[in-house]
Amino acid sequence: MSFSNKKFVAQLTIISLFFLLGLYCGLRFGAISYSQQELLTTFLHPFKETAIQDVLLDLRLPRVLAAGLVGAAMATAGAIMQGLMRNAIADPGLLGINAGAGLALALGYLFFKSLHYSMILLLCLLGATIAAFLVLALSYQARIGFSPLYLLLAGAMVSALFTALGQGLVTYFKLSPTIIGWQAGGLVGVNWAMLKVIAPFILVGLMLAFILAKQLTILSLGQTFSVALGQKTTRFMVFFLGLVLILSGAAVALVGSLFLVGLIIPHVVKQWTGPVYQKILPLTALLGATFMIWADLLSRFIAPPYETPLISVVSVTCLPYFLWMIHKGEFYD
Repeated sequence: MSFSNKKFVAQLTIISLFFLLGLYCGLRFGAISYSQQELLTTFLHPFKETAIQDVLLDLRLPRVLAAGLVGAAMATAGAIMQGLMRNAIADPGLLGINAGAGLALALGYLFFKSLHYSMILLLCLLGATIAAFLVLALSYQARIGFSPLYLLLAGAMVSALFTALGQGLVTYFKLSPTIIGWQAGGLVGVNWAMLKVIAPFILVGLMLAFILAKQLTILSLGQTFSVALGQKTTRFMVFFLGLVLILSGAAVALVGSLFLVGLIIPHVVKQWTGPVYQKILPLTALLGATFMIWADLLSRFIAPPYETPLISVVSVTCLPYFLWMIHKGEFYD
């Protein structure tokens, strides 16, 4: 085994340990904390009708799993987008996907008093798709392709427009009670029924991304090199953009509005691995899942028994690294 492969295995092992520790702490600790014996007894006898079982198996376990899925999906979507655009700012959230999903969800609640999880997923995917294609169309230049500056400006413009429209609908039609939790971002209401609908989309999207990681590595070299290597660039670019929309749309439908995870996590991983997406994608997915599990746990610990909005925890945690990226000029790598 080469040194680089040994390094990759070591990184994967270390992150996996933090992931498992996060799962353990997420199940055991919270507004109510349980002993290790209580945790073990509940999982060894899962069909007993007890108050502890209701909390651990019906509330905390789906929540922790959802946090991991959301983190993996958002981080992987960000890594794919950065590979396609060949710059470090192509985060799905910065490309208007969250705002598009939010506007579509507001329109859905405008016409229907309640929405099934499958309808929420469909609306988020539709809104995310419209916003993403609008940003890409506005930022594309025939001479230079996708400019990082134009991507940022178009994303900010579309996000501002869709956010304003969504907030206007929420305010005018008094939709705040139904959508306020989604806007704050959080996993409070996650249950097994939601996971049953949304998790398959994320898992299939992640699997396809891992299988075709080599093609993304080739695409990230640029169109000239990709064509020279015999790759059908347009077909694979459309396919990967579809994966980004599925992963980010499903994650947003599950957790709500959330930023920076898809920007920061892939960039951290690329400092370790270099531009090899066969290594970037699995490490990014695992680190994203681990980060989100710990962020969700922190949101429960700041002001118990109340919960701090997850978007606040993620933003405060990621902001220092984001500012460091700006200072070092990492947006133009």
